[in-house]
Amino acid sequence: MEYKDTPHFIKQIEGRTVIGFSGVLGNIDAGGDRTWRGAFAKTISEQAKRIKHLWQHQSSEPPTAVVLELREVGRADLPDDLKQRYPDATGALQVTREYLDTPRGNEILQGIAKGAITEMSFGYDPIKVDFEEHPQLKGTQIRNLREVRLYDTSDVNWGMNEATLASKVAVPYRDTGTADEGTAWSGPTLNDFTSDSWEDLSEGDKRRIAAHFAWCESMPPETYSGCKLPHHQAGASGVGKAVWRGAAAAMGALLGARGGVDIPDADRRAVYNHLSKHYAQFDKEPPDFKLIELARAAQGLDPAALKVGRVLSSANIEKLKRALDTLNEVLSAAEPEDEPEKVALLTASVLTRLRLAEREFCIVR
Repeated sequence: MEYKDTPHFIKQIEGRTVIGFSGVLGNIDAGGDRTWRGAFAKTISEQAKRIKHLWQHQSSEPPTAVVLELREVGRADLPDDLKQRYPDATGALQVTREYLDTPRGNEILQGIAKGAITEMSFGYDPIKVDFEEHPQLKGTQIRNLREVRLYDTSDVNWGMNEATLASKVAVPYRDTGTADEGTAWSGPTLNDFTSDSWEDLSEGDKRRIAAHFAWCESMPPETYSGCKLPHHQAGASGVGKAVWRGAAAAMGALLGARGGVDIPDADRRAVYNHLSKHYAQFDKEPPDFKLIELARAAQGLDPAALKVGRVLSSANIEKLKRALDTLNEVLSAAEPEDEPEKVALLTASVLTRLRLAEREFCIVR
């Protein structure tokens, strides 16, 4: 699943019902995508009743509002501030929803009314896409979204496009083709992309380079070192093909291989979704996201640092054991084949922590 985020342009608030615009149509966003009129028509027609309104895309939590209506509107229906911000906009996705009388629903409704919550997002899968040269950025492609499958609309604190306030972002997935599965992989340096210094690059060049990674400190990144989890072939123009060993190494880092990767917890799901798309390109099955969370929890076990009397149930111990068995298999696939000893050491370290925890904790039978 991918996400698309915009400022929250409110058309009307009446009681618990809010009408607003999400998903600007016609403009090229910071992720290099342009959503066309009609992209939502089929998904709204076929599964409007299954589309939920959530908080922060939390699909495991109950919805915060009932979606009363979803429809595409034209440019004439857009508010002036939206048209000023997006002069190329041809329309938008209008969302009418009624917030539930629950603690979370009331909190979000109050936040919107007072201007504390100012952004929206929607989760989708691209169904029909094509590519063309960016009209302003030579060597950069844009992706035309002709049809999408919509899963949810969400209120969010921060989104991931040029209109957001977020300083850290998961890079949107883009299908640029795949290299041969056996292609060798090593992390690219800036010299693999350009002979210029990072400070001398244009904003467009920085965005192009950032598209080779799964996560960046900002968009465009302030530094090259702020780009993490590369997995595309580097080059002097465009965005290179996805490399299987690169995608697997990036997923392994998300699982904790080679010391893991330092990114915000809130971004891990979006990064996982990005990399899972590349797994699908190579007909590979990605590890379950729950495994990643369990593995990180197991790697973080430190009995000495926990309070005396803390209880870990035998059921949870068994869950962690099963997760670690799978972790060993996944890490073996994600790590370079010429370094199996590192896989063994990492897994052994995690298992040792778990055994220490079993002895230290009071186990509930």
